[in-house]
Amino acid sequence: MKLPVALALVVGIVGGIITWLYVGPLGSLGLVVPATFIAAASFFAAGGDVPGLKRSLAANIWGIIWGTIALIFVGLVSSPVLVGVAVGGATLLMILGALIPALDFVPGQVLGLATTAAFGLLTKASGTDFSLPTGPFTVMLISFIVGAAYGYVCSLLVGKLVASTSKAAA
Repeated sequence: MKLPVALALVVGIVGGIITWLYVGPLGSLGLVVPATFIAAASFFAAGGDVPGLKRSLAANIWGIIWGTIALIFVGLVSSPVLVGVAVGGATLLMILGALIPALDFVPGQVLGLATTAAFGLLTKASGTDFSLPTGPFTVMLISFIVGAAYGYVCSLLVGKLVASTSKAAA
């Protein structure tokens, strides 16, 4: 089986199952489907292997932490200018984390911060709320961890599909 076909089948089917779980049986947790898909994409962008899993997840969590910090500061100000300063300042400090080798995947950091800030700003959630289903940090953390696992499992299944069809063709 060609790689794009295997990816389409596996990512589509598993993504459909995750979506069903999030809007069905796990709906009360408030997990966010796009955040989970973003985390899976981050995993693949970081290499799609075990080192990429570690690299992506560390960067995503770092970004989620800084997105939460930005939301805490956003909750303390009322001016749109100061909201911009809070988010921009958090982004600046977050990216400096790339000086630490375990956090050097800046795109993964930005994905974590952006989804956390978006969730908080769009729902008007407080950065100091750590509960499910309303706390930006907790909701994004779990959504991203599931997404990293989603990416990893998909990579294993896709690898098996592509390898099995390659052996059959030989």
